[in-house]
Amino acid sequence: MATHVIEINERVLHPGDGLLLGNGDISVSVYQTADRIIWRFGKGDVWDRRLDLGEDPAPARIEEVARGIRDEGWRCGPYGGPVEATRGTSNPKRMKELCCGSPPSYHRRPYPCPKPVGELSMQLPPDQSGLKISQRLVIEEARIDITCAWPSGVAIGVESFIPPSENVLCLKWKLEGWDERTRTHVEMLPVWFTLYRWADPHINTFAENYTPFFRNGYQPDWCNPESTPLPPPSVSVDGSLAFIEQVFPPDPLFTEGFRYRIAPFALQARITPVKKTATREAYISIEPHAGATGGWLVLAVASNGENTPDSKVTPTGSGANAGKRIEEIHEQLVRDPESTIGKWRAENRESAAEFWSKSSVSISDPLLENLWYETLHAKRCAYRADTVPPGLFLPSTVPDYSQWHGDYHTNYNNQEPFWGDYTANHVEMGDAYFQAIKYFLPVGRKIARDYYGCRGVFIQLTGYPILAADDPLGVVPMGRMAYMTGWTANQYWWRYLYTMDEEWLRREGYLVIRDCALFYTDFMKKGDDGLYHIFPSNQGEDGFTGKPENYTDRPQVMQHARYCLRAAVRASEILGLDSGLRAVWTDRLENCAGDDGKPARVLNGREKEIYEKCAPEFSSCYSFRLPRHNDDPWPAYTDYVYAWYFGHYPWLAMQYIRSGEFRVEKDFPRFRELIERWRQPNGLIRAMAVSVYGHCGAWTESLGVIAPLQEMMLQSWDGIIRVFPAWPANIDASFENLRAEGAFLVSATWSGGCVKTLEIESLHGCHCRVLNPWENIRVVDKSGVTVAAEMDVEKTCGFRTEKNKTYLLSPA
Repeated sequence: MATHVIEINERVLHPGDGLLLGNGDISVSVYQTADRIIWRFGKGDVWDRRLDLGEDPAPARIEEVARGIRDEGWRCGPYGGPVEATRGTSNPKRMKELCCGSPPSYHRRPYPCPKPVGELSMQLPPDQSGLKISQRLVIEEARIDITCAWPSGVAIGVESFIPPSENVLCLKWKLEGWDERTRTHVEMLPVWFTLYRWADPHINTFAENYTPFFRNGYQPDWCNPESTPLPPPSVSVDGSLAFIEQVFPPDPLFTEGFRYRIAPFALQARITPVKKTATREAYISIEPHAGATGGWLVLAVASNGENTPDSKVTPTGSGANAGKRIEEIHEQLVRDPESTIGKWRAENRESAAEFWSKSSVSISDPLLENLWYETLHAKRCAYRADTVPPGLFLPSTVPDYSQWHGDYHTNYNNQEPFWGDYTANHVEMGDAYFQAIKYFLPVGRKIARDYYGCRGVFIQLTGYPILAADDPLGVVPMGRMAYMTGWTANQYWWRYLYTMDEEWLRREGYLVIRDCALFYTDFMKKGDDGLYHIFPSNQGEDGFTGKPENYTDRPQVMQHARYCLRAAVRASEILGLDSGLRAVWTDRLENCAGDDGKPARVLNGREKEIYEKCAPEFSSCYSFRLPRHNDDPWPAYTDYVYAWYFGHYPWLAMQYIRSGEFRVEKDFPRFRELIERWRQPNGLIRAMAVSVYGHCGAWTESLGVIAPLQEMMLQSWDGIIRVFPAWPANIDASFENLRAEGAFLVSATWSGGCVKTLEIESLHGCHCRVLNPWENIRVVDKSGVTVAAEMDVEKTCGFRTEKNKTYLLSPA
């Protein structure tokens, strides 16, 4: 297997740019100051979960919103500001408190928000100048090696990794060329370490000192007397075990308060807690013994468990109690440190090898090949199916307070990080999405019932890994948008399409799809024209214009509602469930208004198949063609996705690629330019320009960049496998075991502008349809036996498959 390495030969000055390690639960970003190497820790479940709804108005009932739009002509911007009733209102106070964009719990408090865990710093040999530093992340081995060297001959090497089974950072260091005779002071050490968690600053202090983090996204209303920081962290000693602990106020999930601990374990070093009374910092000094020139250091992180909204407890590691887990790790290291660390080292190598054995790509353009590996590595560091996934920013990169509360934003920001996971054949990583949605479901059912008068679940725009007592965004225009309910359900349906896993669909997927469909079932109302309409709902992040027609049957809302209902119908048929509901859903679909409120256009044949199978976020109209205003490369240099916001590019690119409007000869080179423009030193793609929103953390949404890259090589969204459908002729490429809908693993090579080889493994035994890349096609199984195949007028080759059998396709 080829090895992919990210190498940085200069200091990295910000954790958002630092090399990443992680096991899907804890993660670290490695960066530097003038004379220190710093490992910044993050953990998906470390959140300030305070959600104070006390000042919020009573959440909007949908009939209030309907009356305000229809009868009173409400007009306001999407994010607050002036509001008016263009036709007069009997209750101006209620109108103003509802049309505020975001409630006081959101715009007057900086929390809920994710929190950094702490940092480990390594002091480099003092009184040295002329540092040369090399930092190397070996992706297939999930290991970071750092080498520092000085002209004096002093050098230090550091290896670090995080094993999959324990939440520990293992660090091995070795010093060379240090002459004890050069010591100028008896207490001088060549290397020492510090583990610390600073006191949580008040938002006012943070705003004053850290404005580069916020830039235009800073919310001044957060600076109010009611906003209070977390209690300061503490440092404690229990026998021979020293640890830092951060506690959080009680909340509905953690009634006695969430807490985490971070503890150091060192061989050949003295560990000393240090009181920092003035700064209220929790601080542990780790000093190697006199004469030590190397050794191991282990940092363990544990929280007190993750109570999910369904009242089940998901332990972190093998125990839900932070203190107990730390003690268990301590016992292992005390009993046999070398063997324990050796076991973790081997587990790390084996886990990485298993991960990268599931699929691979090879592209003659190293930038694009590395993009795939670097992006999947970053996902692997932060996402795992049994842990709390991050919101808008990767956990090891967040500052003390996050823009937009670092939330789960469900109008694409929370979906985009997971795009491409299933195609990359990492179903286990895509499943982390469902962990985030579990937090939406309890309050979503309450919103549907109490504020819409509907069954099922309403998915709110914003959410957190908390158990919300009530609607966290119960105001308008943002809090009553109906399209995100269907959008949220899409990942559940895709999971089935890529795996054909009926057991999972019955156990988990269908339950959410059904609830989302039930919401639309009740929210749709039949009009005098005999059609079902949806009113009121805005789309995108639109404000109110005072015109009811702008909030009736909006395309984004209607498309997601129909796609959700079709998924519910199909899933219920597959499982043999809810025949009565299926008839109701079918009636809604057959009599649903079109995107303009008029009877839907009648589609037939291939056009109907394409429209119904492509998810709404990746198609824009019935004809499924995107307008191009000219023949210039997309995006233009003046386009916002080039100029200042890459985060929308994966979404838009998927639409262009699937619609056939992606002009390979012009748009592919522009895609490459975008990667060069937005790539950070650690291989991540920056989602938004620092000049606009500052250093707010490494964005998760840009992890979706692998989705369009993979769709250029493999598509299957309409049930037909296409290999290299949007790939340039002058770039050779191949892939192994990318996953297609229907539970097929596809491998193919492209050279000289055409497909050279094509192999398909059927995991479920479904009928296979492939767009023929040659004039004539032959299908054989692995033993060379010809498989009967039929060809239609659109050059689609279809053939039956058997479960777990592989088929070779070649020119006839």
